[in-house]
Amino acid sequence: MAFFFHSLRRNLRHTQLHLGKWLGRLCQILPALLASFATVGCDAFLGSPPAVTVMSAQDLGAIPTNPDILGRDGGYSALFQGQSVWLYGDTFLAKPNAQNFTLISDSWSSTSDLIAQGGITGFKEPFDSAGAPEMLLPETQAEEAFNAAHNGSNCQQPCGARWALWPASVVVNPANNQALVFYMLVYAQPGAFNFQAAGYSVASWQSLTTQPQRPTISPPVVSAHPDLLFNQNEPAFGSASLISGGVLYVYGCGIATNGFDKGCRLGKVAPQNVLNRSAWSYYAGNGNWSSQISDAISAFNAGSILSVAWNNYLQLYLAVYSEPFSQDVVLRTAPAPEGPWSQPVKAFTAMQPSQGNVYDAHAHSEYDAKGGQTIYVSYSRSLPAPFTSEVRLVSVQLARATNQKQ
Repeated sequence: MAFFFHSLRRNLRHTQLHLGKWLGRLCQILPALLASFATVGCDAFLGSPPAVTVMSAQDLGAIPTNPDILGRDGGYSALFQGQSVWLYGDTFLAKPNAQNFTLISDSWSSTSDLIAQGGITGFKEPFDSAGAPEMLLPETQAEEAFNAAHNGSNCQQPCGARWALWPASVVVNPANNQALVFYMLVYAQPGAFNFQAAGYSVASWQSLTTQPQRPTISPPVVSAHPDLLFNQNEPAFGSASLISGGVLYVYGCGIATNGFDKGCRLGKVAPQNVLNRSAWSYYAGNGNWSSQISDAISAFNAGSILSVAWNNYLQLYLAVYSEPFSQDVVLRTAPAPEGPWSQPVKAFTAMQPSQGNVYDAHAHSEYDAKGGQTIYVSYSRSLPAPFTSEVRLVSVQLARATNQKQ
């Protein structure tokens, strides 16, 4: 009996030690978890019942790419001046461009092929004097000089440091047929995830034959970068955007300085006033909008790259994105841009990348078929060879949930 009680005390002590360690770790991470929960809100975890089901998903293969491009990510698109225009982030080149770079922070392609049933072809890019794809967004003189000084064999330290312009969503204003290109300004150094956002803004694009124009905000929001409309501590506005009823709705998913925050806030403004911060209002919940960005609440949780568009078949707004830390691509629906947003529905599982996770799935509404019952979703995935990746296209057949009106 003495042995029994000794053994019991030892086991209890062992359990207490492990419980104590577990509680200690919980206490370390609980504040961050609670802060994240408070930022995101219950709707992102619960949501209304799904209004859509997925009947089928068919992989249509990799989108044909210029052989001078080894790999790139992103791929936001819009129908602009008769072309489907696709915007990409970091782009690795097979040969140096005219400035002797083999990595540029953005590129773009366009095609007149507007039927995606058998895949999308006919993409073309503008080229520089060296025959390499050109960047979309223009660098400032200071950014260009900094990047040149930190590039090449005799570079300044830290070698490879750069200012990068990463395009986000693009939306065309039907009132003037000009495009608004949202973007992020990033300071990056060599190494995985070794970058930090300086802030976010939007450029005006008047024609496919000219570059978008970055703005000058006065007074500046970020003194060192007067083109930025939002700073790094504010939501990443531009993650998705759409114009409905003459109003520009812009989602900002996540905050660069808080890795736990995956909430998508929503701002709205008249398109012609997009550069006037005082003209913006932010969804504050319960049908209310506020002029104070600090009142903005999360409409739902998502990745930082996504699409939101009206779907004629569902008669609802449809969001498409990669589930964070997963290969799954999911959908949500809502009757209005602010929600209430449904629970996520899995559309398909992306093909496994050679490393990491798929993070940039989104739909291309200009290719909606059968009245929106078929949508087309792209995503990039890394390939085994260094610096290489591909962008794949998937057709997704939707059906209304049984509780929805036919």
